[in-house]
Amino acid sequence: MQDIRFALVGAGLMGRFHGRTLASIVGGRLVAVVDADLAAAEAVAAWSPGARATVDVSAAYGADVDAVVVVTPAQTHAPIIEAAARAGKAVFCEKPLATTWDDALRVRATVRATGTPFQIGFQRRYDPGIARLLRLLADGELGAVETLRSVTADPMGPDVEGMRRAAGIFHDTLAHDADLALAIGGPVDDVYARGASLFDARFEALGKPDTTLLSLRFASGALGVIENRLRTGYGYETVLEVGGSLAKGAVRDDALDGLTLFRGNRFERDHVPWFLERFATAYRAELEAFVAALVEGRAPDPGVDQGVAVMRLCLAAERSYAEDRLVRLAEFVDPD
Repeated sequence: MQDIRFALVGAGLMGRFHGRTLASIVGGRLVAVVDADLAAAEAVAAWSPGARATVDVSAAYGADVDAVVVVTPAQTHAPIIEAAARAGKAVFCEKPLATTWDDALRVRATVRATGTPFQIGFQRRYDPGIARLLRLLADGELGAVETLRSVTADPMGPDVEGMRRAAGIFHDTLAHDADLALAIGGPVDDVYARGASLFDARFEALGKPDTTLLSLRFASGALGVIENRLRTGYGYETVLEVGGSLAKGAVRDDALDGLTLFRGNRFERDHVPWFLERFATAYRAELEAFVAALVEGRAPDPGVDQGVAVMRLCLAAERSYAEDRLVRLAEFVDPD
């Protein structure tokens, strides 16, 4: 069977990372790279013989393209996904699905109406430890989920101008924790979010805190806590703990390598500096899974429905922070 021909839209940090994967992935071939910065697009295209570089996003919808990988700023996701879907292209999009509730619902409707194979980029599901935990949960090994704790902490967040352009912690960071919370605990009834600007006080005026704590109540009655930070002072950190009625599962793999150094009265392990090192294997695995789904003719996972569900939780948390109150997810009316 012919390789899946990919267009990569976005040649920034994550675009370059995905570009490396697409240049070597089995069953896929990168044929076009699009970015507003032509030099950036050319640099990524150079890794795949024959790939063209352009600033024209319409090139991603050409006849020689089967699938589009979207790695652009969050506010551009919705129109790019919709255009690709209408052009008959399969779509892989980095989170978030969109930046507003109306846009998320419209994207879902377009994807459904066109029958577009779609995958949202929640790579943590493809991390070996998390994937195993999800399988154990599905098999009932932990019993009924009763508590969940998830942490994502970055070594250093953006400056003020970077934060002004960013979607903010409730979308850029929380989305990953929200995806796993929903996958593990099921639907969420309500959320209460506290936020603070501890890294840079100027973030407060933007309505984009750098430190947040969320309390979740699931429809099942289970409880959850999510902690997000944009500055640690020591490196990148993720924690996932699930307390079940029969057992507890915890994933915390932030060591840079397998070495533990013992000396004096202590031991040391090197910490991963950032998310690319922590989830390098998972990022590749999610694109491999996308290619496999297209080749086998089955729906990629997680799909657009999960993208909408995560958006709903993230928007509810953002509203809770802004209005300093508990927010029920039902406030974001879903036609489904």
